[in-house]
This record gives sequence, structure tokens and C-alpha cells, in this order.
Amino acid sequence: MSRFILCILAVTFSSQLSGQMFPLSDHYIFNMLAINPAFAGCHDALSTTLSYRNQWVGFKDAPKDLILSVHTPMAHDRIGLGLLVEDNSIGIFHETSFIGNYAHRMEVNDGIMALGLGFGAARYHIAWDDLDAIDSDDEQLPDYPETEVLPNFSLGAYYYTRNYFIGISLPLFLSHEPDQKSGKYKLKNDFSNYNYFFTGGYTMEVSPRIKLLPSVLVKYHPGHAVQFDSYVQVILMNRIWMGAGYRSSGMLIGMLQCQLNYQLRMAYSYDFDISRSRQYKNGSHEVVLSYVFKYERRVKGPRQF
Repeated sequence: MSRFILCILAVTFSSQLSGQMFPLSDHYIFNMLAINPAFAGCHDALSTTLSYRNQWVGFKDAPKDLILSVHTPMAHDRIGLGLLVEDNSIGIFHETSFIGNYAHRMEVNDGIMALGLGFGAARYHIAWDDLDAIDSDDEQLPDYPETEVLPNFSLGAYYYTRNYFIGISLPLFLSHEPDQKSGKYKLKNDFSNYNYFFTGGYTMEVSPRIKLLPSVLVKYHPGHAVQFDSYVQVILMNRIWMGAGYRSSGMLIGMLQCQLNYQLRMAYSYDFDISRSRQYKNGSHEVVLSYVFKYERRVKGPRQF
């Protein structure tokens, strides 16, 4: 089964590179730089987040994602700068990307409105020689590794207050297709191939020590069905976050998070597969560690979002 899926991916990948593989994340609220460049600087201090996701446990050559984000406000909070490093793999495909992020921030009513731009490059590596071909003499199957380094861009807008946030972004929207003459990939801007990400969430106070945080992530591509992730988290004394979520691809999600102090946050989640493909794989694990460095001015505490 896994070899069949890898063969399908190989044919698709060799015909066109549609940009970066977008790794899933149950904790996107706190590491949104991975999908929206306008998130840079929103923690009001130098902030770094490291996440690791092991997807489809028990499935050979399943996706594994490592994401490191670092961002900070600059110039009296008018500018946000960030760096995003991602390392994603699935089967014989391996991708490493370095994306710089710039956000222009402005006060609007009681919140901050940010417009962001991401720019960088990704290294795509296909280990064709790791495939076990039924016909080793098939000329259509390369027997050597293939590596390409390709540029890309992201756009986004993000508005947040103490109690809610909304965002829209086009992460890594450029496509790449092979040039038949040179054998290399060339850039292509195809509006029908954009991925639109919409995010939103709101904190509701149930009591002085208990809050509720419902949130949603909607992913839209003109050629595919709309996908969505919906979550509800309970916040206890601004220290413990417990929640559950549902992903439209057929996943139930359990989440646990601990705010150890104003600077250090740890989180874990597990995805339960309830789709028909659960007979081939188990769930997915995700671990997140976030640290906000010392604040340069007196504030009540770190931003919720």
C-alpha cells in the first residue's frame, strides 16, 4: 500500500512542483508564522517556537515535519521581522525551506493590524534511487537523486486584540513547472493554484479563572474541496489549556498545553484517525516548545495569540 502511494506521489511531483508541502499543525494559533507572514512580531518581544510532528504513526515513510520560527517587533512595534525554517519529509521526498518574513504593523481600534510578506527559497530533494522498481530497466524511472532550489513568496494580513484574532494568507503561492528544453524548473504564477488560509478565534471568559477559546482554520484551493480545522480549548488560570478539535479529513484531535510562566510554553496533541484509512495507519503526534524572551517594557503578560 505504501509503495503504491509513493508511486502516485512520484508521478505527481515530477510533473509539477506546486510549491511547498504545507505541514499540518494542531497548534497553529501559536506558530502561525508557518502560514501567515503577518504574524511576525505579534508576541511583543523576541519569540521562538519549535515544533515536531510525526504523522500517521505505523505507516512506513509517513510525513515528518520540523518547524522553527523566530520573530520580533522592531522600530517601536511598527515592524515585525521573522525567520521560518521548515524541514519536511514524506517517503523519498525531502524539503528544507528558509523563509524571511516582514510585517508592517499599525494600531487599529483596540488591536493591531499587520500586513505581511514572506520571501525565501526551498530545497527539494527526491531520492529516486531509494525506490524499488519492478522493472529496473524502465527508462522513465530515474536512478539518481534530484535536487532543486527554488524561490517563493507569501502574503498575509493579520488582526488581533487581547480577545480575538482573524487572518488571511496566501503561503508560498508561486508554482514551479519543468522546462522541457533545459530540464530545470521554472517559476509560474497561476491564480488557480493558490492556497488561501483563513483563521479566526475568540476568547470568552466563563469565570475569573476559566476561559473558552474556539478557533477555526479554513483552507481553500480553487481545484479542491474546502478543508477546515475547528477547535475548542478550555483555559484554566491562564496556565493550563485543554482542548479538542476536528479536521474535515477525518481526524479527532486531543490537545494539552501548559504555560509554565510568561515566557515558556509547552504543548502536545494527538490526532485520532476516524476515516476509512485508519486500518492502514495510527494517529499523529505533535510536540511544541515556545519561549518568549525578556520584555523590554512593562506589560501585563504575553499576548494570547
